[in-house]
Amino acid sequence: MKICSQAALFLTSGVLLSGCVGLPAADGTEAAIIEKASVMPSLTPIKGTQIGAVARNGLLINPSVREAASVISASADQVRVQRAALFPGLSLTAGAGVGAGGLGKPGVDLTGSQLLFDGGNSKRAVKLADFDLQINYIAFQKTIDDTLLEILKTYADVQMKSELLDVYKSQLKALSELDKLVAERATNGAVSSSDHLETRKRVQSAAFLANDTQLELGEAKDRLTLLTGQPQGGRIALPTKSCKAQGETDDLRMIRLSQARAQVALEKAEKEVTPRIALKPVVGGELGVNKLPVGLNVDVRSDFLQGGALTARANVARNNLAGTEAKLASVQLQDSLSESALVRSLAAGDIKSTMLKKQIELLKKTRVLYRDQYFDMGTRQLSDLLDNEEEYYSRQAELVKLRAEMSTTKVQCAIRNRALREDLKINGNSIYGYPLSSDLI
Repeated sequence: MKICSQAALFLTSGVLLSGCVGLPAADGTEAAIIEKASVMPSLTPIKGTQIGAVARNGLLINPSVREAASVISASADQVRVQRAALFPGLSLTAGAGVGAGGLGKPGVDLTGSQLLFDGGNSKRAVKLADFDLQINYIAFQKTIDDTLLEILKTYADVQMKSELLDVYKSQLKALSELDKLVAERATNGAVSSSDHLETRKRVQSAAFLANDTQLELGEAKDRLTLLTGQPQGGRIALPTKSCKAQGETDDLRMIRLSQARAQVALEKAEKEVTPRIALKPVVGGELGVNKLPVGLNVDVRSDFLQGGALTARANVARNNLAGTEAKLASVQLQDSLSESALVRSLAAGDIKSTMLKKQIELLKKTRVLYRDQYFDMGTRQLSDLLDNEEEYYSRQAELVKLRAEMSTTKVQCAIRNRALREDLKINGNSIYGYPLSSDLI
């Protein structure tokens, strides 16, 4: 009974002391994220097929966004794990044994531990974990932007395929009407049967085109349903402010953080041989004995030889640092080229759009002229009429595709200047407990 009472006393003391030395509240990057998200309402789904509703609902069901949020949570816990080394620890050991080399009678030891000195390596480990948290937070924001881009591209793609189908159906209808007229003239002997065969061939080509586009439209709607829960697409009309990045891009932010992390990792690797000094108070003894021995130990440890592992770890850290420095220059160049490409694409698209509209109007007038010259005056070859007809609709299709491409480019520009979330009215909300804000914490 006495032994059980002492064991219970040790266990109770251990539990109480463990509670006293628990980790404090969140700190650093984690605390900043929590504070920022605390004043933001949670993103909720809304009904509708407008671009804002579709984008919002797509974010809420996208698994990549949920996965990225989970990575942040894991990183925050890892910071807490590393911070634990800076606070007191407590362990409880119970044992008994028989024989000359055994532990003897049942005994319990309650051992505390407090790090006094390790050359700053424990704090460096906390810094490394905090860098990982910052990088993963930015990666989460980048995942949000990538997901929005994918949703809006698919949203515009459905609209583009729908408009293309309308164009190709109109082309099929126009060619079918021409085929009837040519067939009548061939029956009357006004034109050769080869003209009729040529017209039928063009009609069949137009039918294949419409059929293929119908299939592509169905596939695009399936993709949009998978991404957003609904199949309705639409045009994207975003105000084009600028393609210039507001501040640094996410890729540039992450590589700079990776570079700073690599520098700290190198410092930690070079300090691995620094002695580690810890204070370890001990309370314990044999169960059933009225004495409660108390002691205080000082633990000094230094890993000065590990078969070359210490040098190898330092070399790994040094090479990682050199790699991040090289990657930084590459990312900066790529960022500059990306901006130039977007600006160039929009400028070229505007010019091409104007040219296409003018050409479509010209082809429209030419259609009327060629029909009169072929059917009424007999001065125009059928191939000229059919070629003009196909070009008239192909230019319309080209304009539809160009409009979709330019809308996607504008979305990419809105992501770079951090205006997209504001345009979609999702900025200032939180999702899975994290801010939907591209600003740095």
